[in-house]
Amino acid sequence: WITTPGDFKLDHVDGKPTDEEEENYKVFDGKNVLLLLGESTNIENPGFSTPESIVHDNLVEIVKEIKGRLIVGMFASHFFRIAKIAEACEKNGKKLVIEGRSLKNNIDIMIQAGMLKINKATVINAPDMVNYAPDKIVILATGGQGDEFSALMRISTKQHKYVQITDKDTVLLSSSIIPGNEKAVQKMKDNIARAGAKIIHYRSSDVFIHATVLTKTGQRMSK
Repeated sequence: WITTPGDFKLDHVDGKPTDEEEENYKVFDGKNVLLLLGESTNIENPGFSTPESIVHDNLVEIVKEIKGRLIVGMFASHFFRIAKIAEACEKNGKKLVIEGRSLKNNIDIMIQAGMLKINKATVINAPDMVNYAPDKIVILATGGQGDEFSALMRISTKQHKYVQITDKDTVLLSSSIIPGNEKAVQKMKDNIARAGAKIIHYRSSDVFIHATVLTKTGQRMSK
């Protein structure tokens, strides 16, 4: 067997794999795996990544406590984070706006697969935001890596038809920068800052909002 799992991370508690993680990898029991082609991003950093449970708890807390409109940029493949944010919106009486084709497609998949169970009224279309107070709106958008035609980049460059950033907004980037995307992400952050919005990202936040690498002593390190 040659195994190519793609972009993945190992979940754990204090360096020990969770029961769910152990169960997932039992698929390889008894297999003659000759080669594992794994993801190497940040492999030069020592220690362990932050457990997803901590990231989830902090994302839920931010949705609950944030004042003003919240715009969240993340990978469309972060299914469990998307679900946590959607559930937090419903629990706190907020409306969720989805911007980005891949996000919309994945959320439909999650609902059909039973991974996400929320009231249909929780999710609204962007044009309907005018019917709600800004602090009742959470926008989930693709483009945390500064992709030129992504939803978040178009929002930052004032090219989005329905979303214009104001100084009352908070933009949360729940992803670290993939090597090579530094300039694009910085350009996007500059645009957001010029509009006056507050930016929360994994290097500026006091809480973990992405799987930032930890040293074995628990100190946070830059990814």
